[in-house]
Amino acid sequence: MIEKPRTVITGASSGLGKCLNRSFSENYNTINISRSLSEGQYNIVVNFNDLSDLKQKLETNKIEHDLCILNAGTLGSVGLSHQISDEEFLQTLKINVLANKMIIDWSISNGCKYFIGISSGAATKNYDGWLNYCVSKSAFRSMIIQYKKDLPELYFKLISPGILSTSMNKKIKSIDVEKYPDMNKFHKTIAVDPQKASDLIYKNYRNYFRREELEIDLRSEREW
Repeated sequence: MIEKPRTVITGASSGLGKCLNRSFSENYNTINISRSLSEGQYNIVVNFNDLSDLKQKLETNKIEHDLCILNAGTLGSVGLSHQISDEEFLQTLKINVLANKMIIDWSISNGCKYFIGISSGAATKNYDGWLNYCVSKSAFRSMIIQYKKDLPELYFKLISPGILSTSMNKKIKSIDVEKYPDMNKFHKTIAVDPQKASDLIYKNYRNYFRREELEIDLRSEREW
């Protein structure tokens, strides 16, 4: 019996990550890296805010894999920029940027050549009160662009799924729109089932890697 190829999916225990695990497990043995157990074959349970523990667990889990999907992330605390503490800001950067760099480097050392970073409109546009999220997603986007530039023999794609019906979306909708008017967008826009985004990514990811553009917005895709 031929063993299935392996793919790493971060945050595969909830939200879009859980849906990605369902979609890709059809033809892949999935490896989840997140704070809690997933339905996948293999789990590396770790809090991305604890970089020392993440490094230790990655070093002790040498698993060859073909594809790495960087999905896990946090919105972080919401507030006016000068009211966000240094500690809160650093925590979001650890989770959304530094942990992802460690996982990319670990994946490369384990033979991975294909990388998908789940991006966001917040990587290129700022929203009221979103210092933590906008800055960290912008840094994540820039990091992926730099890896692609420095390692042309590897394949990187940034995929933005738009507004999805997840716990993060519920958290965003609970934010005071009078204080943070940009949040009105999330009340006016119908959130999409994350399984729809996941299935589309799974169906087309090989074609995405053949396309020239680095960034793909699922909402612009014909099948969306």
